[in-house]
Amino acid sequence: MNSFLRGHCARLSVFSVPLWLITRKFDNRGFRGRVVSKPSLESLASFVRDLDSKCTLARLSENHIFAGSHGGELCCWSAESGDLRWRAEVSGPISDIAIDAGRIYATASASLHAFDAESGQLLWSRELEGGSDFVQAWSGVVWASSSVYELEIDDFIEATIWRFDDSGEQLERWTINERPWHFGLHEDGGVLLGLGRPRCGFLRIQPGEKAEHFEFATDSPVTCGACGSAGRFLLGHSDGSISSVGTDEGIEQYVESLVTTIAGTDSGFISGHEDGSIWFDGGVRNVDGTVDAIADLSGDGWASSWDGSESRVSLLAAEAREFSHDARIRHMDSHQNRLIFGDDLGKVILLESAVVKRRLEEDLSSAPENDRNQALRERLRMLRNR
Repeated sequence: MNSFLRGHCARLSVFSVPLWLITRKFDNRGFRGRVVSKPSLESLASFVRDLDSKCTLARLSENHIFAGSHGGELCCWSAESGDLRWRAEVSGPISDIAIDAGRIYATASASLHAFDAESGQLLWSRELEGGSDFVQAWSGVVWASSSVYELEIDDFIEATIWRFDDSGEQLERWTINERPWHFGLHEDGGVLLGLGRPRCGFLRIQPGEKAEHFEFATDSPVTCGACGSAGRFLLGHSDGSISSVGTDEGIEQYVESLVTTIAGTDSGFISGHEDGSIWFDGGVRNVDGTVDAIADLSGDGWASSWDGSESRVSLLAAEAREFSHDARIRHMDSHQNRLIFGDDLGKVILLESAVVKRRLEEDLSSAPENDRNQALRERLRMLRNR
């Protein structure tokens, strides 16, 4: 796309660094042997990019990386080279984006914005009621949700569902008493919402009609959701159960802990839970802390977790691996052979399956990555962002 703004720095060079840091441990009896520490997530990265503040959105498309920040920065990079395509700024935080017909629609703070996908030019903005949450778009129709939070009761008291055309004209709106925790496009041209209390269950809203409420087999509130295979919706609940809506409806429960995140896979789903449990590939894995984000990359599961002081990234494969990181990772997304992470320091990290495989197969006895290499990485990143 010739009209894209070309990034002002070249792609970050790939360092020839090892995955494992070898250290020596001593006590009053002297040397006790070799201790193998966790490799860093960035040692697997094809490149790392930076936002102005904490990452609040990370999304991959076939050719591009989109990331938004708490401060309101929205960036687009080439997924192939890492070159910056464009950068836009609105009042933050960025909550969600949708891509449709050459447009990027973004919810941020209390507004809905439309950007040109090639240049990042702001086309129009519309103020919503309360804080903006989700956005979906299809064939020139834009759906968005916003919610009102009441400090005195420490809970959401209502939400509004909006329907606009691609020029920003409001077509319809619906007000409900619950905040949706999942907001997905339905094949009939409407949207499906997974609800919290008081009603729980889910809503289906179609243009020109009243919202229709449905109950699940469980009365547990919805906490998150995702799109699964064959057009079904996957909704996680606070009791640990997973409901599916669509071609194959039902409810499954493998873990009795609140579902914090869920992602669809070709064979089913991966779910992460508040107690550190992860359901993947027919079994339960456990990590320290709470699972913040999960994704599937070439059939392998990835999960980020936080125990209150330390961030970990887990590779859920035949040979499980764990990687360290210097900040909490709340956002992950995958597409084909790529996976991105967004952390609380504003870093956006890209992994590619072939690169990850090659680096995991490197000789573990190679020399350790030292502080000088790490400092050089940081200096190059600072130069790139000037």
